Amino acid sequence: MRTLILAAGRFGAPLKQRIAAGREPRLDVYEIQRALGADLLDYGDAAGSGLPRVRLAKRALGDSGALAALGAAEADRYDAILTTGEDIGIPLALMLLPSRRAPAHTMISHTLTPWKKRVFFHLLRVQLRMDRVLCYATSEERHIVGTLGVPAARVRRIAYHADVKFFRPQEGIAQEPDMVCSAGQLLRDYACLVEAVRDLPLRLRIAAGSPWISHEMRPDRPLPSNVEWRKYDRYELRELYARSAVAVVPLLQNDYQTGISTILEMMAMGKCVIATRTRGQTDTIVDGQTGIYVPPGDPAALRSAVVRALERPEEARRMGAAARAYVEREAALELFVDRIAQTVRESVANR
Repeated sequence: MRTLILAAGRFGAPLKQRIAAGREPRLDVYEIQRALGADLLDYGDAAGSGLPRVRLAKRALGDSGALAALGAAEADRYDAILTTGEDIGIPLALMLLPSRRAPAHTMISHTLTPWKKRVFFHLLRVQLRMDRVLCYATSEERHIVGTLGVPAARVRRIAYHADVKFFRPQEGIAQEPDMVCSAGQLLRDYACLVEAVRDLPLRLRIAAGSPWISHEMRPDRPLPSNVEWRKYDRYELRELYARSAVAVVPLLQNDYQTGISTILEMMAMGKCVIATRTRGQTDTIVDGQTGIYVPPGDPAALRSAVVRALERPEEARRMGAAARAYVEREAALELFVDRIAQTVRESVANR
């Protein structure tokens, strides 16, 4: 089975070297590529293409559209194509619509709720060139089937992942009982978190950043003396997780599983995670068992949860151990790769 992966981002030798040196977690697209024996194209390949259609797509649709155009140009050579997000998958499906024989297309969906994305399904019927759609949240699965009209047999919800070999409890790094950490960038409600810990006898360390977002997030107001805000690389972030007694992922209300990678990294480290229960963030934490959920935009509730976790360290350790067990059982990188590889193979076999 000849398979092509179209992956959002720019990957290359420096990243592979950092992974090999243990400075970065394993990259999911590399592991999927290995499992399927696939070819891999990313934004860098699209930028280096001399094809007029790719250049035109770049001007009109940006990096993701250019990569979709490059994938469409290469489609005849493959039995299956995997796209790592709808920003690539939707334009690819649109470009493949006129084809009599298109490869089986599996698309990973992060969120298809915005109306601009719905138009492609309701009016242009791009789902005709989507053999399988993968999503991470129950709310997203319901939307894809119920609102967008994709047949349920072609939609599969899978757990996202953490590299449990990289993110794991660290021997030799002492946990600091007054340390609280938070991390990530997309749709984070750090203003709520800062207000929640104001004047508490603890140290909050905010690792505001993302390997997938180039724009640097900065605080919009002066921080209290017990709060520190800076960027961390992935190796430093793992150490921060290990040193922290409690981990927090504060989120703005939204419809998809924002923050899932950060939550699973923290859970894999054996941490008690306090996270905002948004409309999309509902499938990972079991409240009171593997972590703590708090309502959106509620500093008082968040403050109460942080104080509770710090004042009851045995309870926090119990939830952290259960969180690690959940990730090993349901959300390890190896399971994620197996599920995607199996779905891609089924998309071809069912044709």
